[in-house]
Amino acid sequence: MAQATEKKLNQKTYKSTGIKYLSPAWESKRKSLGIGGSEASAIVGMNPYMSAFSVFWDKVNGSAPKEISEAMRQGSDLEEYVAQRFCAETGKKVKRNSFMLQSIKYPFMLADVDRFVVGENALVECKCTLNSQGYSYADADNIPAYHLIQCLHYMSVVGVDKVYLATLVYGKGFYIVEIDRSKYESDITALIEIEERFWNNNIKPGIPPVADGSKSSSNTLTNLFPQEDDSLPVVDLTPQAKNLARLSEIKQEIATLTAEKDTIENSIKQQMGAASKGVFANYQISWKTRDRISIDTKSLKSQLPEIYEQFAKKSTTRTFLFTEKN
Repeated sequence: MAQATEKKLNQKTYKSTGIKYLSPAWESKRKSLGIGGSEASAIVGMNPYMSAFSVFWDKVNGSAPKEISEAMRQGSDLEEYVAQRFCAETGKKVKRNSFMLQSIKYPFMLADVDRFVVGENALVECKCTLNSQGYSYADADNIPAYHLIQCLHYMSVVGVDKVYLATLVYGKGFYIVEIDRSKYESDITALIEIEERFWNNNIKPGIPPVADGSKSSSNTLTNLFPQEDDSLPVVDLTPQAKNLARLSEIKQEIATLTAEKDTIENSIKQQMGAASKGVFANYQISWKTRDRISIDTKSLKSQLPEIYEQFAKKSTTRTFLFTEKN
C-alpha cells in the first residue's frame, strides 16, 4: 500500500513555475499564465468577492496590486498556526509549498497550495474566517461553496485524491473537513471544461463575458469607465431592448412593493403607538428614537470658509439614471 501511494505521488500532474508565492513576479505572472483557485470559483459564479467579469479584466488589463487588508494579513500570518493545528489534531505531517504550480495537461490551471501531506496523496488548504454565514463545517456539504470549488480546482492541478480543508473560525472553533476526489469526479470534469472554455473563448481572444449583477462587476465597470466622454455619439441601445423593457418592469415592481412595505410598516406603527417593541411568534419589531448628528455644511462654508476648505473632501461618482419618455 505504501509503495502504491509513493508511486502515485511520483506521477506528477503538475510542474512548478518557479514563481514564489506573493512575490512581485507572482503578482504579475499569475494574471497571464492561467486561472487560480479563487478565480475558478468566480468563473462558475460561486465567489461572493469576485466575478467572471472582474477576473477577465484583471487578466486582460491587469490591475494595481491589491491592498493587503487587516483580514488578509491575519489570514496569511495564521496559515502556519492552522497547519500546526491540523498536524496536532490528525497526527499527520505536512510540508510547505512556496511556489505557484501549473497543471501539465491543462496549463491554464494554476495552484498556490498551502501544504502537502507527507506520505499521502493529499493537500491541506488552510482558512481563517469569522463564519458570518454560520456554516457548520460538519462535512463538505456544509462549507462555503467557493472553498469547495477551490479545493476541486487544486485536485485538478495537483492530481491528489483528497484535500483537507482546515478552518479556524475566530474565537469559536477549529474544523477539518475531508474532501474526497472520488465523490466529485463529475464536478471536477465540469469545472475543467468551464475553465478551459473561459480561457479559450474569453481570455485568449480578449472577449469579455457578460457582466453580472455582483458588486465586483459593478466596481470593475466603474474602474474601466470612471468618467463619461461627451464627445462620443449617443449609443443606440437596440441590442438592449429586452433588458430595457425588463428594467422598466422591475422599477415598477419595486415602486409597488415599496408602497406595500410602507403601508404595512405604518399599520404596525399605528398599533404600537409610543411602545418601543412589538412581538408576534418569531417576529420582533423595534421602533426607537436615535440621535443623529450632522454638519451644516452650507453654514460652515459661509461662516468658516477656511475650515471648510481644510476638511472638505471631494468625491466623484458616475451616476446611472434610467428614465422613460411619456
